[in-house]
Amino acid sequence: MSDSEWSKVKFQKFINEYGKDLVIENAPVILYSKKDKEHEAYNSLIAFFFTAGFILIYIAVSYFLASLFFNLILFIAIILVCVIVDVLLIINVIKSNVYIKPLECWVEIHQSSDFFCFTYYPIFTGKCHPNEAINVILKLYQEKAIKNRLDITQIEVYLKLGQEDHQIKEKLGFFFQYAEGRPFRDDNINRDAWKYFPFEQSGIENYLAVGNWDHQYEWRSDLEFDFDKLHEYAPWVIQRWDEDNLKPLTEEYKKNINWNLNYIESTPKLKPWKGNLENQAFKNPKAYKDLEIVKEAVSKIIGKDIKIEKIKDIKEELATFKSYFRDLGS
Repeated sequence: MSDSEWSKVKFQKFINEYGKDLVIENAPVILYSKKDKEHEAYNSLIAFFFTAGFILIYIAVSYFLASLFFNLILFIAIILVCVIVDVLLIINVIKSNVYIKPLECWVEIHQSSDFFCFTYYPIFTGKCHPNEAINVILKLYQEKAIKNRLDITQIEVYLKLGQEDHQIKEKLGFFFQYAEGRPFRDDNINRDAWKYFPFEQSGIENYLAVGNWDHQYEWRSDLEFDFDKLHEYAPWVIQRWDEDNLKPLTEEYKKNINWNLNYIESTPKLKPWKGNLENQAFKNPKAYKDLEIVKEAVSKIIGKDIKIEKIKDIKEELATFKSYFRDLGS
């Protein structure tokens, strides 16, 4: 094997030679927020309370005016209609109360001589764009073109392993999209912010925390210096990986989930044999492809330079967006 290239190692072959504990023990522990959720239907919630208030006021008024005028059929009809409306509103509120959380973690292994890269892919049930209208369009693109709403994140762990004793000779470090301490709901994300951190950075329980809605990562120690984010998005949940939720990512499975449409670079991005890992960089030319496709769809269907924020801004064009992305994915 050349010292200047990475080769993918079959997962079972690696397990047979090195054991599964190496993969499990080096899987990065992550922190995720229980406040990471889809946009809630606040308008429906407000309308629910207004309708409930109207029902109470109407019952009170009807009681006091019963001696002057009272129509039982009209009374029951109005109450029944209002209750049905309230039930529909609260159902909509409940349906919109969707939490985003880690589902499982996939892993790939690459080797170059005694250098190894364990690429972990923590998978989230989805992600929520801060712009409500863009969020809906992005989900339509995922459903119709990619055929799933999974959000695939990526963390690379670099090690040196002994070829004969199969033990860890050196833990080099981590490489991932660094959230840079930006606000959680800032839609101005930087997907080119890949950064290397030496293994010592992980320290004692210095886990990787989900840094924003796009599920980029930052260190727990960074989070502790960001008082607003730490407390606004608490509680933070520790997610560890084991043999039940840590799974090998195979080429066959990549085809099944339309991996190519996620525009993720699977091959390790650093070259440890060249040294000076801190100054090595990576830039994915297709890093923003999903958002670019959404932006192009908005320009073609809604119009250029037209600002959209709420679902009402795109409500009449939802069917058109569905057809557009369906044709894109066929």
